[in-house]
Amino acid sequence: MSKDTSNFLRKVVKFVSHPATDWTELDSSATDNRESEYAKAEIKAMIERKRRNDFVRKRELDMLRKIRREGLSHDSALALTSPSNLDSESSKINSGSAKSDVTVKAKIDAIEQQMVGAGEPRRPMHNGDTSPPTLPGGMPADGYAATRPFSPTDIPTQPMQAPDAPTTVPESVLISARTEVPRMPGEPPIVRGPMHAPLAPTGFTNAFAVDVNEITHDAELDEAVIAFANADFEQCERNLMTLIQPGGPRHGQSDTWMVLFDLYRALDQQPKFDTLANAFVHQFGLSAPQWYSLPERVSRHLSARTQMVAPASATPEAKPVQARAAVENTEPPLEGWIAPPIMDTDALGRLRCEVLQLPRPWVMDWAGVEAITPEAAGLLYRQFKDWGLEPLQMTWIGIDRLLEVLTEMSPTGNRDADPDIWMLRLELLRLSNRPDQFDEAAIDYCVTYELSPPSWEAPHCSVKLIRDAACTQTVSLSHIGDVSTSFVESILHDDIEFIQVASLELSGQLSGDIGTTLSELDTQLGASVAVQLDCAHLIRVDFIAAGDLLNWVLARSAENRTVTFANPHRLVALFFGAMGITEHAKVKLQLV
Repeated sequence: MSKDTSNFLRKVVKFVSHPATDWTELDSSATDNRESEYAKAEIKAMIERKRRNDFVRKRELDMLRKIRREGLSHDSALALTSPSNLDSESSKINSGSAKSDVTVKAKIDAIEQQMVGAGEPRRPMHNGDTSPPTLPGGMPADGYAATRPFSPTDIPTQPMQAPDAPTTVPESVLISARTEVPRMPGEPPIVRGPMHAPLAPTGFTNAFAVDVNEITHDAELDEAVIAFANADFEQCERNLMTLIQPGGPRHGQSDTWMVLFDLYRALDQQPKFDTLANAFVHQFGLSAPQWYSLPERVSRHLSARTQMVAPASATPEAKPVQARAAVENTEPPLEGWIAPPIMDTDALGRLRCEVLQLPRPWVMDWAGVEAITPEAAGLLYRQFKDWGLEPLQMTWIGIDRLLEVLTEMSPTGNRDADPDIWMLRLELLRLSNRPDQFDEAAIDYCVTYELSPPSWEAPHCSVKLIRDAACTQTVSLSHIGDVSTSFVESILHDDIEFIQVASLELSGQLSGDIGTTLSELDTQLGASVAVQLDCAHLIRVDFIAAGDLLNWVLARSAENRTVTFANPHRLVALFFGAMGITEHAKVKLQLV
């Protein structure tokens, strides 16, 4: 068979296989395929070259940043580099040509602009990630977000490290003006200097003092601290987040970030604290404060104090309730929260305050509930949702009574009922681990509203149900210790004298009328010239208790006594300023 005939037959086969192809285009198919393969090979080679160039530029940028950060000399800079033939720029760095500091800085700026484009430069995290961390509310933490343009003032100043700088920094120095920045293993330490002065005056006189500092009134934080005093913790968090978010008035002021840290420690919310800590380090280049749970500290403190002051008398009147119950062969009462007959927003506020000090596992008695308002149903539903996401242990008493009330308030087919009642009912069945009743209620919800109900998900918390009535007693929130007196040295008119100082503790949550308790302490002050109140274990103070404290401070001031509140966290200290207590007493904040 001739070559032409073979080619003709191939064309016939191609035409039969692809009838839509023109007869004249059948000869060019092989050529097109070769050109297509060649184009693909060129694209792959171009991508590979770009990857190699990006790798070299990134390595070079990291090295140049290290030079500028550590203030290395030219000889030291040459020692950091290693020979490489990947890029012509790296060979220039390894050559003996000397470069001035101006040239090095210009090189860094040029490479940064080339790598990130014409947009705003991003500062890398310590793990190499250039994406900014987000605050607990989901908003970006750094100032290069789209909410405002990047400003050089966002980068904290950094002095060069001396050659003989220590490789470790004592823990006590981490909260001072010179703070070690977290670093990767093997990376030399970086010690940053003090932060810039605040953009606007705040209630803190010295944000990074090692010892203590006095606090004054800060009007811009009044709304947040008042919300905290009213146990509206979500509103307090929203106000603080608005202030420190990118573009907010306090975004560049670390003092306000510290207030939010204290809020999370007071509410025992470690996940949000850790998220904020990462954003803080990225924003300020300083070590974040250490985590601790203030309610847990208060619980341990009160337990230790109870054991120390336990009565030694053997009379039945002086025995603890638990010991008396053991003698009478009865179950000791459970300490927990008792639901009122009408569940409203005030009752939910008291619940949220009491759980901060309830012993674990939490005990909640729902047997006395008769009605619940729609507003309280929505708040309680969101509270149940939060509890269901945490590995908590709870004991619920009389939960069937609460289910009866919710079932009566959410009849099937009646759309007039508030949907929050239905959602609370379903969430209550989920937390109590009743999947069959949950499915029945979900079907009724679907029939009533013609909407898809929430699906069953096993909760992370563990709830123990007690059907029979049990003796439950409430937990005291306010704790005021006894007065102890001591003598300290004081220099008056160049003479050393000893003055009497009275000390007492405020712990837990000061709520309601405490005027009578404070008046009883007056007889214990004696001839004390100064009175010091330790607030290290104080979680919250409400308006009524703060008013009683103000009146008590005014009375002591009229007696020419000096009153000092020591070691409160920032929200309590700022609330004292909003109430006017700082005008008549000193409030010293312990920065930890």
